[in-house]
Amino acid sequence: MAPKPVKGAPPPAEPEEEATEKFGEWLGKDGLPESAPRDKDSQLPNGEGVAVYPNGDRYTGRIENSERVGKGKYVWKAAEEGKHGGEYDGEYKSNKKEGKGKMVYPDTGTYDGQWTEGLREGQGTFKYPNGDWYKGMWLKGKKSARGTYFSYSGACWYMGLWTDGNFVEGDWKFKDGSCYKGNFAAGMPAPGEGSFVFPNGNTVKGTWVAKALEGEALAAAQEGGKPTSTVSWVGGEVSYADGA
Repeated sequence: MAPKPVKGAPPPAEPEEEATEKFGEWLGKDGLPESAPRDKDSQLPNGEGVAVYPNGDRYTGRIENSERVGKGKYVWKAAEEGKHGGEYDGEYKSNKKEGKGKMVYPDTGTYDGQWTEGLREGQGTFKYPNGDWYKGMWLKGKKSARGTYFSYSGACWYMGLWTDGNFVEGDWKFKDGSCYKGNFAAGMPAPGEGSFVFPNGNTVKGTWVAKALEGEALAAAQEGGKPTSTVSWVGGEVSYADGA
């Protein structure tokens, strides 16, 4: 029996970006304050330049009405010397990531894809530092609709439907070419019917049966914040590829 699937860790939260009203410095493309473009009347930053914020963050790109717009690059100051603070290179609208862009997170994980209102939304690919990756649709910063997650340590793929960041239905594929088809909950097969399909084309249909934990096992699960029930596979009908 193959090991149960491990729920993919959610991507990290988006680092907070400074508001453009809090400029420490507004510089021109040449790095000089005197060449920085400004509105003739208000003298506020307006055009292509470099914003350096009091906290050390840095934005290179276009500012209109004191907001980041169009193509730009935002670099967060690292919390520690020699560390990576995060970096976004892409499109902006009304001070938020909007459209196409690539984000490199402080842990070196990356997201390359679509954004809406500062969150991952639409088609995009997230690559985790441990070698895992997810490619598919996003909604409000979470995996949603159809997508594929690859687990590097498990050498397996979760291909199908996602809801609120969780894999809920589809194929759990393994390196040897076999796969399990069914529904999922909390990172493991959900109670109910499903089927295993093997490389030779043979299929085994069966049912995952839920059983509540009891006694010490239940207490340990509750204390550790783990599921209070398990599921076990009950095999059933076997279908052979050659029709035998």
